[in-house]
Amino acid sequence: MAMIPAVLGISPGDHGCGHTLTWLVQGSVDGGLKALVLREPHLSKAAYVELARRLSPLLGSGLILHASHADALSIAEASGWGLHLPGSAPWEGVRSRVRGLLGASCHSVDDLHMAAEIGADYATLSPVFSPLSKPSDIREPMGIDGLQEAISSAPLPVFALGGITNTSAPDVAKTDIHGVASMGYLFPSESDADITAAHAATLSTIMKHRP
Repeated sequence: MAMIPAVLGISPGDHGCGHTLTWLVQGSVDGGLKALVLREPHLSKAAYVELARRLSPLLGSGLILHASHADALSIAEASGWGLHLPGSAPWEGVRSRVRGLLGASCHSVDDLHMAAEIGADYATLSPVFSPLSKPSDIREPMGIDGLQEAISSAPLPVFALGGITNTSAPDVAKTDIHGVASMGYLFPSESDADITAAHAATLSTIMKHRP
């Protein structure tokens, strides 16, 4: 199994809509990012595969397709790339079809145990803080105390997701968390490769030098 790094990026879902994700990811990789969930459900299958092929040399085993794309599972099965399951996707039977990293979106302790039962390699747990990428999200953030309680008996590596920034990540790093995941901080709406590199380097440094 591929090593699971401490920082997980999630693409913002706007490739080809005024942004070119390949350049932004190149910047983030230069800053130390080693794993990315490719969440671009609006793309056609051909465009999604083409984008994944362009990103694969940058990320290697850290390229993970997001199952919000209708063809992500079949592409992952054929290519060997990883797959990330949103809460709305069926989880049963997926592990046997995915050779790469398998992740799952979780929002509770029960979800974490279910993710482990289906053979997921890691899980994201959210929202820890108010999400930068979803300002309309009305779910109550769990905060640091809720995060630590949830992961205290987690049966698999967990990434804290939701409101992860340069100011919130240091507190997260003081818990027993495996890593942090980010979309809005790593890939802000007005960004370029220099910004994504700087933000990836910041999170990577924080997690590398955790207490």
